[in-house]
Amino acid sequence: MATINVLIAVDGAKLASQVADGSLSAGSPGSPTNLGSYGSSDVYVAMIAPNSYVSNSTQGDSELQISANGGDTVEWAITTFDNNFDQTPYLYGGSFNPSTAINLPLSYACGQAYSYLALGNPPVSTPTQFINQVSTVSGTIIQLKVKIQYTLSFALVNNSNGQIIGYFSWDPFINVN
Repeated sequence: MATINVLIAVDGAKLASQVADGSLSAGSPGSPTNLGSYGSSDVYVAMIAPNSYVSNSTQGDSELQISANGGDTVEWAITTFDNNFDQTPYLYGGSFNPSTAINLPLSYACGQAYSYLALGNPPVSTPTQFINQVSTVSGTIIQLKVKIQYTLSFALVNNSNGQIIGYFSWDPFINVN
């Protein structure tokens, strides 16, 4: 049983700009703005996973399709393309069809991990330690031979004032062997 890590990157600047100019609704926690599918959501969201789990050449697409086995855990992490500098997204909800295919409720975890960064040009030989905040959402596959279409919802926060910019969702897939 494997853990399949999925990294989600969102274009926080584009979402913030479109909410500010009124071309995109800010949504609400119970009714997040749907970012569309395929080409529509690709404008805002990119997902990647280890190549061995990606199906149908969807690496980097918002509609990432991964292949999993029963008992595998899928773990999602989310960031912005500017590495959460101006905005920070966090996953707060998800729904799955069929709902019996993955354990619900999902497991939400937030913790700190030591990371190291080599600063300078050229990089110094002794990297500098810093504390990195790590947030993930995970679920375990419990039904075999299904294609799971799921929706993930996230809030986007303005890092300059702590205000929520909006609530958004989109819907990728898991193919269970």
